[in-house]
Amino acid sequence: MNIKEYLKKYQPIPYNLFYNALKNNTFFHGYLLSAPKGSNLESIARFLAKSLICNQDIYACGKCNNCQRVDSGNYGDLLVFDAKNNNIKLEDVRYKIEDLFTKTASEKRGIKVYIILNIEYLTAKASNMLLKFLEEPPKNTYAIFTSENETRILETIKSRLEIVRFARLNKEIFINRAKEENIELNDIYLLAYLYNNYDDIILNLKNEDFLLAKSLLLEYFRRLNNKESARFYVEKEILSQITTKSKAYCFYDLLVAFLTEALKRKNHQLIFFKYYEGIVDIIYKNISNLDQAIRTILQDEHQISYNLNLSLLLLHSLNGILH
Repeated sequence: MNIKEYLKKYQPIPYNLFYNALKNNTFFHGYLLSAPKGSNLESIARFLAKSLICNQDIYACGKCNNCQRVDSGNYGDLLVFDAKNNNIKLEDVRYKIEDLFTKTASEKRGIKVYIILNIEYLTAKASNMLLKFLEEPPKNTYAIFTSENETRILETIKSRLEIVRFARLNKEIFINRAKEENIELNDIYLLAYLYNNYDDIILNLKNEDFLLAKSLLLEYFRRLNNKESARFYVEKEILSQITTKSKAYCFYDLLVAFLTEALKRKNHQLIFFKYYEGIVDIIYKNISNLDQAIRTILQDEHQISYNLNLSLLLLHSLNGILH
């Protein structure tokens, strides 16, 4: 399912909002796309940028020369940054955005767009730098930002943007569709917690980072009855295998999902991980303060992007919830 179809079917409010803004030439100078984890905001942001640049239809046609050049990354008046990527230097971002603002558009369309993904990962210094551009936006220059946790964004930034929030889809939609397609459901239940899009769920069924995180976590949880065994497993296996940021993000996301399910069980609510009820029971019986554990894990996950020592971070997270 392409982005246009996805928005129309599952996110009708944002779909109509952007459609009318594009149709009536009232597209705001800066948008914040806010959504639950796994909502594929990067593709949505790129689609909106492409729709601004395309001159064949209201939403991007996907076939014209402009659309194809945006898709291939060869459109001169479009900049895309990911704030999670700490290799991007603040000065480089400032220089490139200033250059985009001050130079004459290099493309005939005359529209310039910059996208910053995961804006909640920007430092305070970088966020304050952005205020300059948001306060005095040049004509025909648009900003599109994405976030999966808008509470971490400076209020001064949010006040200068139009915030568009995307709905969390009912996970049963994904389960029922997988049943119709005769797909084994064990991992569908887990991935439905991580992604807000069926296509992404299916795409990640064989994702190596997901499969590794699942395997390590299930064994870690099985050892919670013996905390010394759990600590040994963390140091012997988990630290040696969760060695990259992509693996760490997947590991932490899945960890939060299991802890959240355990909290639901503890509060006598129905759980979603039907194939992992035994694991969920082990977690809620052996982790005393699940609320605090989830908050700690979320805080630690946010630190992954800052070039911290992953082993120390994992030790803090996993040994911390054993106390």
